[in-house]
Amino acid sequence: MSSGTSGTGQKIGMSNLKAELLNEQKQEIREAFSLFDMNNDGLLDYHELKVALRALGFDLPKREVLDIIREYDTEDRNLISYENFFHAAVGERIVNRDPMEEIKRAFRLFDEDNTGKISFRNLKKVARELGENLTDEELRAMIDEFDLDEDGETDMSRFVKRLDKLPPVARDKLWRDKTKHTMLPTMDPPRYVSKKDKNLTMEQIGITKGDYIYINEGEFKGKITKVLEYHSRTNEFAANDISKPLIVAPQYWAENQKSHLIDFPRSIPREHVKLAAREKDENGNITHVVANEVVYKGQYYDDRYKRWLPRRFVKHHENLEIPWPTPDKNHTASEVTTKEEVAHLKTYETQTIAKSLLPPGVLNEIRNPYSKHKKQELTDIEARRLNEPAMPLTTEQKIYLAKKAKEPKKKLEPLSEEVKDYIGQRMAQHISKIESPHLLAHLDALSKVEIPDFKRTLEKIEEDQQSNTQ
Repeated sequence: MSSGTSGTGQKIGMSNLKAELLNEQKQEIREAFSLFDMNNDGLLDYHELKVALRALGFDLPKREVLDIIREYDTEDRNLISYENFFHAAVGERIVNRDPMEEIKRAFRLFDEDNTGKISFRNLKKVARELGENLTDEELRAMIDEFDLDEDGETDMSRFVKRLDKLPPVARDKLWRDKTKHTMLPTMDPPRYVSKKDKNLTMEQIGITKGDYIYINEGEFKGKITKVLEYHSRTNEFAANDISKPLIVAPQYWAENQKSHLIDFPRSIPREHVKLAAREKDENGNITHVVANEVVYKGQYYDDRYKRWLPRRFVKHHENLEIPWPTPDKNHTASEVTTKEEVAHLKTYETQTIAKSLLPPGVLNEIRNPYSKHKKQELTDIEARRLNEPAMPLTTEQKIYLAKKAKEPKKKLEPLSEEVKDYIGQRMAQHISKIESPHLLAHLDALSKVEIPDFKRTLEKIEEDQQSNTQ
């Protein structure tokens, strides 16, 4: 499939593409481009483009990445601009992403032994990697949710049919593995949210920006805080005074910011909060009322929001009404407001139905057939440079490779205490010479990241030691 083309072979216009993408998806594309535009020139070279694509979940082969640059690089600089990156490289791939392929890829994350089934052992390994202290009975209950023929395993067809019923431990494994390559060390990967819990309106949620909430689960249980924002894609709230240090690329620094580390609002899952009301008495004392459940009764026209809104009451205490908070000054959402994407699309359509100023046939006469912007096919030489042919092996080479394959693999030996001390001393000497606080903060964040390959190496060494002692 050539770059910038959908799975059906139909190209999507820029205005249509922007209308189909969610605001969060557009923001992801913009952040990926800015993060990997190392020299901040507004252009990506081959290596930057390949890494940015991989960060967005598209691990393309070298040939396809070069095809994208070749098609959209109009100045022969081997660079691609943001507009072309948005439209050709990413936008259409997100819109035309095959849900079934995504599900199959998720299944393969759990089926590590490639048996075509998720077994009890697979799920137990996932739980152990996530640090979940689950009993064997709890894990078997998770498998039973999918196990229709009682063979103790679940295959692809059952996995596809019941993806939303996937246990929380397994869902976390899926989303962490899928998104970890896009995360800096201090970032938290987005959690899994089913389709029915995404893109909810403020009426469906019952809570909006400016409301007070009571946190009844998790690390901040018992805290009352104010909502800064609602993230519709992950069904989470950003709270006013709950934050964590986060590494941010220089492109996103605020005015006068001097450090890569900033305090960024933590996200609180919607199911962990309750709506709270705040009142002041005549003496200025503040009291809070937490609504275990909210009910709607009647509607009124709210001139602040320019729309009809339901009245919120505390269930079983219908005399306690919780009014909607005052929206921001720049709030424009209303029933008569045309969405920006729709307005852009309508304007584009109006422009394109206008009569052309050039008579038919003139374009072919004035077009330069030798223009460097004209799309060309790869020559045989260019194709060979990209994919060098494999040389046939001689009989001697085949015999040599067969012998090498039969040789026992070298076992990994643990480092001695002396070597560990030496490495630690050299690293300490190197770090003591670093003066940049930004680099030190980044190294501190990286030191807290678990490296799966290193962890597997340690497990392999322990297994070898146990087998030698037996």
